[in-house]
Amino acid sequence: MRLLEPAGEPYFTLAAIGDVGVIGSARARAAREGWDAPFAALAPAFAAADLSFANLEFPVGRRDWVKAGRADEFFHDDDIAAALVRAGVKVVSLANNHMMDCGPQGLARTLEVCRSAGLAVMGAGADLAAARAPARFTVRGTRVALLAYSQTSTDAAGAQSPGIAPLDPMMITEDVARARSQTDVVIVSVHWGSMYVDYPPPRVLDQAKAILAAGPDVVLGHHPHVLQGAERRGRTIVLYSMGDAVFNCRAGDFHAQVSAQVRLESAVFMLTLAHDAHGLDVQPLQLDDDGFPSAAAGPPADAALARWRGLSDGLADAEARFAAEGAPRLLQYELQSLGTYVRQGRWDRVVKLLGSVRPRHLPLLWTALTRGKKKAADPPARRSA
Repeated sequence: MRLLEPAGEPYFTLAAIGDVGVIGSARARAAREGWDAPFAALAPAFAAADLSFANLEFPVGRRDWVKAGRADEFFHDDDIAAALVRAGVKVVSLANNHMMDCGPQGLARTLEVCRSAGLAVMGAGADLAAARAPARFTVRGTRVALLAYSQTSTDAAGAQSPGIAPLDPMMITEDVARARSQTDVVIVSVHWGSMYVDYPPPRVLDQAKAILAAGPDVVLGHHPHVLQGAERRGRTIVLYSMGDAVFNCRAGDFHAQVSAQVRLESAVFMLTLAHDAHGLDVQPLQLDDDGFPSAAAGPPADAALARWRGLSDGLADAEARFAAEGAPRLLQYELQSLGTYVRQGRWDRVVKLLGSVRPRHLPLLWTALTRGKKKAADPPARRSA
């Protein structure tokens, strides 16, 4: 489905997908069926595009490298990079909240395996300068720079220490300006937002505003694990969340029930970069229980596209929608997480979860609680309306 028409002379096409996590049962299935199987449904779109992007959600590592406090499934096998390249992916973001799950050795191994496979990377490195360095391409005569950043409190690279590029709007403004002086098209990848909600929270809307002021051509968002809408501001296209592309959402500490069905809706986003305004097409996908995608068709595809278009239209009122719909959903997820950790006796996780509450969360928590009380007080006929 075409959402946005390009205008002016076209430069090239970019196929973009969200999170890639071939872990848990997906890892076992890839070992049985071959590592091309997880990406088979995506390969035609990548082949049709001039440049293809994905977010590599986990490091390449080993089970015994995974840091304490992280699920021991949170690593990729060495095969992942070559499989992505065979499918047609040219560049991956490493800037996300899981890239340091295997520590510095996991990041070093990821960089080594990706580069050996011919897969360009950005967003993480041996130090902050390396993490901020763009991936560069010349596509149909157009010079392209891609940058990647992630919200983080502990994994940011330092002047002399490895890690990811932090989502710092001032830093992004500097990097975009530098890249713009040397290239024709600048693409920014951002790992941001709140999980399992349909609309970006206020902080993401503020971050997007700051990033847009820097003047990139495209902003590729991921992390919420569900599809969120897209919009064009001037000539810049913002994809707030591309959802899970190849991702086993059942792996890890527990299988979250929040948004369980919509998490299986996915898509390939095909962007046409053009002189006056960039265009956007959406190709719907459906994930199976292992997180392997297949092309969606017929009524399911129509329904998924209609829902996604509604999310895009709803961005005009995103802050209010997040407060009304997203806050209760986040509270539901956090309560499920808390209950799971208490039952498992994982008190370190309980303390970490409770310690993650910030002053900015309190108004949303109050909204979620009062909304929940109002629903409970409504008569059944009203609740079902």
